[in-house]
Amino acid sequence: MKVVLIAPERPYLTDQKSLPPLGLLYVADALKKQGHEVEVLDFADGYKFVEADAYGVSVTTTDYPTGLKILRWLKEKGAKKVIAGGPHATLCPDRCLADGFDGVSVGDGELTIEQLIRDGGICERRAKDIDGFYPDRNALDLWSYNFNVCGQRASPIMSARGCAWSHCAFCCQTSSGIRFCSSEHVKKEIDQIYELGFRAIMVYDDEFFMNPERDLEIIRYMGRKGITWRAFCHSRFILRCEELIQEASVNGLKEVLIGMESGSGKILSNIDKGTTPRENAEAVRLLHRYGIRVKGAFIVGLPGESEETLGETVKFIEDSPCDDYDFSVLVPLPGSQIYKNPEAYDISFNRNDIYIPWKKDPEQGYKCCVSTRGLTSREILAARQMLEDKYKKT
Repeated sequence: MKVVLIAPERPYLTDQKSLPPLGLLYVADALKKQGHEVEVLDFADGYKFVEADAYGVSVTTTDYPTGLKILRWLKEKGAKKVIAGGPHATLCPDRCLADGFDGVSVGDGELTIEQLIRDGGICERRAKDIDGFYPDRNALDLWSYNFNVCGQRASPIMSARGCAWSHCAFCCQTSSGIRFCSSEHVKKEIDQIYELGFRAIMVYDDEFFMNPERDLEIIRYMGRKGITWRAFCHSRFILRCEELIQEASVNGLKEVLIGMESGSGKILSNIDKGTTPRENAEAVRLLHRYGIRVKGAFIVGLPGESEETLGETVKFIEDSPCDDYDFSVLVPLPGSQIYKNPEAYDISFNRNDIYIPWKKDPEQGYKCCVSTRGLTSREILAARQMLEDKYKKT
């Protein structure tokens, strides 16, 4: 059976080809092991119709309207079975089915895809052990993607699934806890990336440094291979593992992205972030002590946002500068506490507007779908732009 897996175009991104659709590559590998012929298409390269028995479309919430457009386009071309997968399918399976998808994958697509090709409907499965899952890194030209770590072309890897914290009110984690790949599994993936010619890796886990004994093996292995790498982590966890951070610093770690979200302690409490501005500042100092760059990620328009809290964010940035920043605006995603219980938060939004990307629309510019008692959506958007204009480095 021939299966085509599709990543929608992403026009709201500065570079649609920054990172490959890693989730589809995992599903491609599973399908090939089940005996199917598989082709992976990234529609950032343009629409291309390939005859197949079934099609899979991976969608985030922001991609969902585009996913529906692709669904209609495939049906007009004669497609008999089109399956929705990805984060939005897991969050809103009934909606996906009602909107015309023939099958919807909830959880781990590697486990659901075979049944969905056969029977359609909604299939939900999650693996306890994820060591059997590998991405097919030959299904796409990974060198056509443009992610860099400190000037070196990099490719992504996931050594775990899930979030160790998973309490943030804006987060749409669909299952609690975290599942780790073994160090031996991760080493095999590092070897795959190395054999493709990459000497830099983006560790795309929600948080790295969460499994010290395992992580130490991975860190030292990347050091032996001469890999330059980057990771994400939660400030509180960084402060708990200074020895591991020090080890990483001499084994290729060049940058850590921290989801700081706000410089206001009130905001961090409102969203149950599990950190304080003081801890975020200490994490920046610790990483800088070992020569590791820090990228701070901030969200404007979180519950309780006001001119006062924005001032606290500006002061935090001035007092504890990072090497670079990402500034976004809040989008209440299905599955998040803010989306499910907006009345419990100082936030207002129209649920139809969550599908409008906050990032730049090629025709209409940036968007914001939320407001607070202290700030209108227009003021939130202006505040985000002010922060970016003043502090964004690259």
